[in-house]
Amino acid sequence: MLKRYFKLPQIFFINFLLLLSGTLLIASFIVYYSVQEIEVKQFTNQLRSEIAYVRTRLDEGKSLEVAANEMSEIMGRPLRVTLIAMDGTVLFDNEADVSSMENHANRPEVMAARRDGFGTAVRYSQTVKNDRIYVAKTIKWNSKPAILRLSVSLETIMQDFRMLWFRMASVFLLALVTGYFISRALQRRIDEELGKLTDYLKAIADKNYNANFSAGFSKEFTTIAVLLKKLAKRLEKNEKKKRKYNAKIRLISKQRSDMISAISHEFKNPVAAIMGYTETLLDDDGVPVTIRKKFLQRIEQNARRITQMIDRLSFMTRMESSEIQPEMSGFDMEKVVKDAIYTLSQKYQGRNIKIQSKPVNIYADKTMMEMTVINLIDNALKYSEDDVEVVLNEKEFCVIDKGDGIPEKEIDEITKKFYRINKNSWDNSMGLGLAIVSYILKLHNSHLHISSEVGKGTKICFHIPSFSQIKS
Repeated sequence: MLKRYFKLPQIFFINFLLLLSGTLLIASFIVYYSVQEIEVKQFTNQLRSEIAYVRTRLDEGKSLEVAANEMSEIMGRPLRVTLIAMDGTVLFDNEADVSSMENHANRPEVMAARRDGFGTAVRYSQTVKNDRIYVAKTIKWNSKPAILRLSVSLETIMQDFRMLWFRMASVFLLALVTGYFISRALQRRIDEELGKLTDYLKAIADKNYNANFSAGFSKEFTTIAVLLKKLAKRLEKNEKKKRKYNAKIRLISKQRSDMISAISHEFKNPVAAIMGYTETLLDDDGVPVTIRKKFLQRIEQNARRITQMIDRLSFMTRMESSEIQPEMSGFDMEKVVKDAIYTLSQKYQGRNIKIQSKPVNIYADKTMMEMTVINLIDNALKYSEDDVEVVLNEKEFCVIDKGDGIPEKEIDEITKKFYRINKNSWDNSMGLGLAIVSYILKLHNSHLHISSEVGKGTKICFHIPSFSQIKS
């Protein structure tokens, strides 16, 4: 069975009503007993004043009965007057027969009056059978000490109090009814705001991030509206990022497929050559030693090419995953360039490499710079037949060839992985050479500048000042 939940406005309404009712109820009890106590104290003080008046009337020669009647008229309620001897004998009472009244020596107000000269009490009267307020005072009666006591029925006081209480209860009831209608109005308004909030959240769930939502009922709803709009904008941005991410995933998937295709293509020729030479050597035991040695050298060359391709691929992967960081040091770039030219002169014998250089001290990863220089010069030698020119100065390093050149539409593509201008040719670069160079330069806050013209050649440069600014 599903648990039933109240709506937030209903919870607010019920709790508000309970809180208001409870507050009024508690306040009613507190006020009831407080006012009752105040009323009793007020009449007690009034009786203290009246007892002085009665004594004055007695001094003027008035009888107790006449004085009692006068005070009853003044107070507007029956006033009981009692005269008590110091031993507790009742000498006079305007509401009871003194002959039938018991000794009053043990009455609280009488005991207090004998002790302190004045006493008060609120208690039940055994004589007239009702609750009364008593005030007693020691006076002189016929030249002897006696106790004059006044009292009024508590019931007559409570009649006035109940009238006052009825008026107060009416005010409380009116406040409760008013609170009910106010809470109902607040409930409807909150329900309306929550309805708008729910509709807006549904719109966001449906990816309608431009849906309109405004709140002006309270600061809290306004704050929620502002935060939700910020959330919607953030979700919209995340949605765009997600689409870009999915596009990137598809691109990565395509690149992976291209990589597998490129690897299979690049490895196919050297592996086929190794297998061909190996099968010949295994099938023919009579192969001359010179030819056998030549075949073994070819096998070693192709194996070395495969190793170099694997090393390039591994290096590229590590760079992309940020596993390789430059180890910075200061060195002379001219020496790196000259060492690279010497190494490549051994590989490309008979080719002329011209150099225009001067000593240039830079701050970079020396191993990465050697790899960069060798890759750029090697590419120029590989894709041209004429002389290659190398220029090094304080501003830039350039390699210039007079080869076939690069079509303009392919200039932005040649630094991407596995991209080669001549897709039908084979070498051990796998189309990774310029991609590796671009990553290395990126790590050094620099990049390639490529200018080329088909049929005339290519110039590839990178700026040197970027390196002098790097600090580790």
